[in-house]
Amino acid sequence: MRSLLSILLLLVLSASCKDTGSQPVLVSSDEMKELMAIDSLQLIDVRALEAFQEGHLKGAQNLIYDEDFDKKIKLLDKNKPVAVYCRTGRRSKKCTAILKEAGFKQIYQLKGGLSQWEYTNELIRDTINNQHL
Repeated sequence: MRSLLSILLLLVLSASCKDTGSQPVLVSSDEMKELMAIDSLQLIDVRALEAFQEGHLKGAQNLIYDEDFDKKIKLLDKNKPVAVYCRTGRRSKKCTAILKEAGFKQIYQLKGGLSQWEYTNELIRDTINNQHL
C-alpha cells in the first residue's frame, strides 16, 4: 500500500512539474519522505562534506554546491526524478535552477531545507558508507 501511495505521489508531483514547464517543485517534509521511498529518486545533499557527515537524509549522496556543480550533475540521470536539499533551502534553490537549465525533467526541493525537516529519526549520523561526488 505504501509503495502505491509513493507512486501516486510521484505521478501527482510529476504532473505538476510538467504543467509548469519542468519548474522545480517545493515539497514539504511529508512529501519528501514519500519521495524518498521511490527507488528511482536521486536524492542530493548539496551541503559541504563536513555538514553531510554530521547528518544527512537516508539514501542521499553528497554533491557539493560549488563552482563545479554543473559538471558534477553530469553524473546524474536527467530522466529520473531528482530531489535536492541543503540546510535552509538557499543553496538548493540555486541548484534546482542549474538542474532545470541542464534539462532535468523532475526536480524537487525540500522546502526550508534540513532546518525544517520533521523526521529526525531519518537522519544518518555516521561517516561510514557516505556517498559523495
